[in-house]
This record gives sequence, C-alpha cells and structure tokens, in this order.
Amino acid sequence: MLNRRLTCVILQLTIVLSLVTTLPVEAADPPSAVGSMLTLLKSGRVPEQRLGAIVKLICDRGNEHDLKFIFDQIVEDGNWPTDLRSSSLQQLSDASTTRNLSPAGDLSAITSLIGSNEESIRTTSIQLAGQWKVASAFDALRKIATNEKTQPDLRTSSLSAMAKISPEKTNSLLKDLAENGKSFNQRSMAIQVLALIDVESAATLASQALKVADQRDNPAAILDGFLDQENGSVVLAKAIEATPPAADTAKLALRHMFSIGRTDPELSAVLSKIAGIAGDPKPPTKEELAALVKEVNEQGDAVRGEAVFRRQDLSCMKCHAVSKAGGQIGPDLSAIGASSPIEYVVMSVLDPDQDIKEAYTTRVVITTRGRIHQGLVADRTANALVLRDATGKETSIPIEDIDDEVEGKSLMPKGLVKFMTHAEFIDLAKFLSMLGKPGDYAVRSTQRMQRWRVLTDVPQGLIEEVPTLSTFEDLVLRASTWESAYSRVNGDLPLNELVEKTSQPVVYVQGELKVATGGKIEARLNSVEGVTLWIDDELIEADKEFEVELEAGLHQVSLRLDTELRQSDVLNLEFHRPSGSKAEFAVVDGQ
Repeated sequence: MLNRRLTCVILQLTIVLSLVTTLPVEAADPPSAVGSMLTLLKSGRVPEQRLGAIVKLICDRGNEHDLKFIFDQIVEDGNWPTDLRSSSLQQLSDASTTRNLSPAGDLSAITSLIGSNEESIRTTSIQLAGQWKVASAFDALRKIATNEKTQPDLRTSSLSAMAKISPEKTNSLLKDLAENGKSFNQRSMAIQVLALIDVESAATLASQALKVADQRDNPAAILDGFLDQENGSVVLAKAIEATPPAADTAKLALRHMFSIGRTDPELSAVLSKIAGIAGDPKPPTKEELAALVKEVNEQGDAVRGEAVFRRQDLSCMKCHAVSKAGGQIGPDLSAIGASSPIEYVVMSVLDPDQDIKEAYTTRVVITTRGRIHQGLVADRTANALVLRDATGKETSIPIEDIDDEVEGKSLMPKGLVKFMTHAEFIDLAKFLSMLGKPGDYAVRSTQRMQRWRVLTDVPQGLIEEVPTLSTFEDLVLRASTWESAYSRVNGDLPLNELVEKTSQPVVYVQGELKVATGGKIEARLNSVEGVTLWIDDELIEADKEFEVELEAGLHQVSLRLDTELRQSDVLNLEFHRPSGSKAEFAVVDGQ
C-alpha cells in the first residue's frame, strides 16, 4: 500500500514538473547597483523627507528597470506628493541626458502627464516624450504645439519633442508654421525647430522671415536654431547673403550672437556688412596702445563708463560680476583696476583671446548628431560633460555622444567694440581701470544689497494699491516672472531702468538675506518715500533706519516702490549688526 501511494506521489510530481518546464520563463531583471535602495523604497518605510534623496540615487545609478519603477510611481497620482513627482521626473530626464538611459517597457503613460495641471510636471513630461521618442504621445504634443493659447515655450518644447519622435511627420507642420505663422514669434519658433531636422529648408525660411521683420522683432530664436547645428551658421549666412534683412535686424542678430559668446566668422561677417558695421578692428600697435592709455587717463569718465558696462546690448553683466553681483561665467571684475595695468584692461576689451586664464577657456563639442555646444567646463564625469554657456545655462552631454571636442576661445566676444563709439570705449576702459581702487569704486566692505530681482509682469491691482497679505503671498511671493537686476558698484539700484523694463511707475523688487545666527539686524534705506517693505510675509514699518529680529535661515526682502512719490531715483539698502547683537548674516549675491 505504501509503495503504491509513493508511486502516485512521484507520478504527480513528475506531471507538475513537466508542466512547469513547458511554461515560458521570464528573464530575471539584470543586477542593479541600487537594489537595496529600491527594496527600501518599495517597502514604504522611507520617511517623506528622505524620499527625494533616495529617488535621485536610484535615477543616478539604477538600471532601466529601476527607472521604470520610479516612472510608475510618478504616473500613479496620489502615490507621491507633487513636488516629489516633479523632481523625480527631472531626475529621469537627467538620466536620459547624461546616461542615455530610459525606463524599461511601455512608456505611453507619459501622455497622461503631458496633460497635467501642474506646470512643472507638464513641462518636463513634454521634454521626456521627445527624449524617449514615445510615438503614442505625438498627437497630444501636436495639440499643444498648434494651440495658439499655449505658452510659447511649451509650444516650442512640444514641436522639438515631435521632431525627435517623427521628423518626417513634423517637417511639413514646421514648414507651414514657418511660412504662414500669424506672428514673427510663431515663425521663429517653427524655424528654430526645423533647423534640427532640415537645416537647408530652415535657412531659406529664416532669411525670408528676417527680411520682413521689423526692429521690434527679436531674431534670437531663429539664430539659436542654427548656432546649435554643425555648419548651421554657415548655411544661414549663405541664405541671408542671398536674401538680406534690414540693417537694424542684422544689428539685432549680431547683438544676440555676441551676448551668448558666439562670433561664427561667416555669419558675423555677413551680418556686419548688412548692418554697416566695420569688421573686427586690428590689434593696436605699441604706439597706438600708448595713445589709447593716455586718452583713457585724461579723458575717460568712469560714471559714463559704468553706464556703458550696464547696457543690455553689450551683455557685460551676463558674464561678469562686480561687487559679487552679476554673471558667474567670466571673472569677477571687482578689483581688476587695482590689480591690472590699464594696458591690460584696454587689450582685454579689444582682444579677449590674447590672455585667457585656463579656467575661462571654452570647450567646443560636436555630438554624433551634429549638434554644437560651446562653453566652460562646469563638470566632467565618466558619463557626461557639463558645459556652461555665456548665459549661465548648463548643458549635459553624454560622453558616448561626443564626436569631437576641441579647445575654444574666450566666451567674451571679440569685436564687442563694434557696438560702441570710440568715446564709449574710452569711458568703459576708464570705469574698469577704477574698479577696486579707493573711493566710489572700491571693493564692497558692507552687507549692501547688490543683486536684486524685479517683478516684470505685475497685475494692475498691485500697481494701483498696496496688496493685502494674501494677495502679496499669491501674486508677489509666489510669482514666477522675476528677472535679475543689479545695483551699481556703489550699491545704488537705478529705478529708471526698472521702470523702463516693466513699463510701470510702480515696481516690485526683491533681495535675499541669509542669516546664519539669528538676532537683531539693522537695515538702512537711502529713502523711504514711496516704499512698502516686507520681510518674508511680514509687513515692516520701515524708516530710513530700522531694526528687525530674524531667525536663522534664508529671508526674502521685498519692496514696492512708487517712483512717482520719490525724489531719489535710486534705491540703496544695507544691513548692519547693532551693538550687542549676536546675529551673523550676509546678503545673497550672484546672478
């Protein structure tokens, strides 16, 4: 009996094993470098404040299956808070950019994120749809790109994503928009993207669009499309030479090229000729340099020179900081006058390539797809090279995508003096030669606000009256339309520049104060006329000198300035530590 039962059990096991061996077996996921982190994340035991760091680690080092788990959590609305979903999407985008790695499996769910009401999620999802080439997202992207009510940057991103997914299907749409767009901006947007997939056709359409542009139309987007392509500037130069734009349009195009550190010779030469601007000047002889130095010393005016330095069309402050406020691409010029002879200052403006310090030598990279990237090396890893361009924008390029890399020149454009009169050049050199010397242009020694932000799109209600607390929080503290503004070397912020920028007599500006150790802090204003002041969300009864008690942390200092009520046309704000206070603090500088 026992033998009979044993025989039956063995027979049953044999049948089961035979069935198992005939079933399809799924391949195991490849080993993961972040397996333990993923297991911890799946357990649900990670504190919310640590989730972001864990997700970043997984996206930085995980494989495609690890990334798929992250993507699935983002798609399932409600699993993670909005901020984490948004930052995690950006981490997935970084993984795609730096490691050419996408989540495994079906990624069509990205379409649901493209329709998100959260702007940050929607923006990154549009980019990812293109990076991952998700074909099922094409129609959703097309709806965004062709909707005239959609923000221009989202339309451009959608068109770029469509071009990556299906260049053939996107080509005809781009050509139609480039020819028949209702505005110059619409045509520019289409031409910029078309240059990625059909540079010859894009160049022809670009020359036609530029020919009918007026002096209020900005050609920057069109130029960027070609400057990003290998030989793109050469192709555009030929098209423009055959169908030239107006002189003012050519001048605007040149200014944009110079503002981003590009002096592509063929395009620069054609535009200079059309604009009626002389070619790059020859370096001065020893005798000519001595005469220039003498003229700077005797006739140069530093006040006028600072105004030249601050001009937007010259873009000096996009790259250089003075008193620690301004661009972070080129060297800080706060002490250049005290540390360098005038001959060096003059030649640095005339010929920026003559003496480039190693830290400011650019790299020019051509990718396997024919894209050109130029900038300073911000970071280099085994996986990616990060370049920072003249505007401060950083671009990450996968090492395996680099076809060629060569040493470039200075990001400061050669020939900048073409946009100045001789007198302006002399004044600029005088200003630079005074920086760091005792007096009005000495290196800053107090906690004086130099870097500001100005609110550029101000609702009419904020112009007409001082906002309530809730309105201030919603429309000022949470506003996204802030742009950088910088004080002069002496700390004076020219209000006329802000009025011109915003086209309003009432302006909102904001600076930041970082407090390391809390305590009493004294603030000093040059004038309180027309001023309403908040620190964070608290309205402050401000006098020319007043004290506040601040805790450790980063604090926003916001001001509403009614320029029609002010006699002073500048704003100056300094912070000091009162006697007996233990507060430690510093104004936030930079770009």
